[in-house]
Amino acid sequence: MTLVDLTKNQKAKIIALPQDRVLASQLLEQGFVPNCEISLAHKAPLNGPLAFRLNNTKMIVQQYVAKQITVDVI
Repeated sequence: MTLVDLTKNQKAKIIALPQDRVLASQLLEQGFVPNCEISLAHKAPLNGPLAFRLNNTKMIVQQYVAKQITVDVI
């Protein structure tokens, strides 16, 4: 399951980041770390970006990035 598969307010733990090292590094700097709890806050219409609650902060991620982040539902 990936971040795009989450429903609104559904909680999950990050299992794996993208294979692209540059992208993974950028996500780590933003707080997307393995075993971190995350939940979907909002989906923009027309395949727009997704907003997630992460470490008491809302983070915006494009769908192509969210499809590369593997999660496990809590």
